Amino acid sequence: MPIAIIPDVDEQRCIGCALCVEICTALGPDVLRVKPVEGWKRGKAFIFYPERCISDGACIGVCPTHAIFWMRPMEYTAGQPVPLHKNGVFDKGWEEG
Repeated sequence: MPIAIIPDVDEQRCIGCALCVEICTALGPDVLRVKPVEGWKRGKAFIFYPERCISDGACIGVCPTHAIFWMRPMEYTAGQPVPLHKNGVFDKGWEEG
């Protein structure tokens, strides 16, 4: 299992602007996605491909509401859900609906 420091997203602060997704995709890692959230027009950002993260912090720097922050080093299995903090957008796994 790789060990990594990866970004996490605070759902309460995320406004769904997708700037983090745009910069991450433009730079190559393509780690983030925007997920529809009930009652929210834009959706919210979440970490979809944690194994691709290069820990450059570009997503953190571009977030206008400071909703993205570094998570502590953790072990994960590539292609499997990453257990995020309880207030995270994506804390129940890939099939969260």
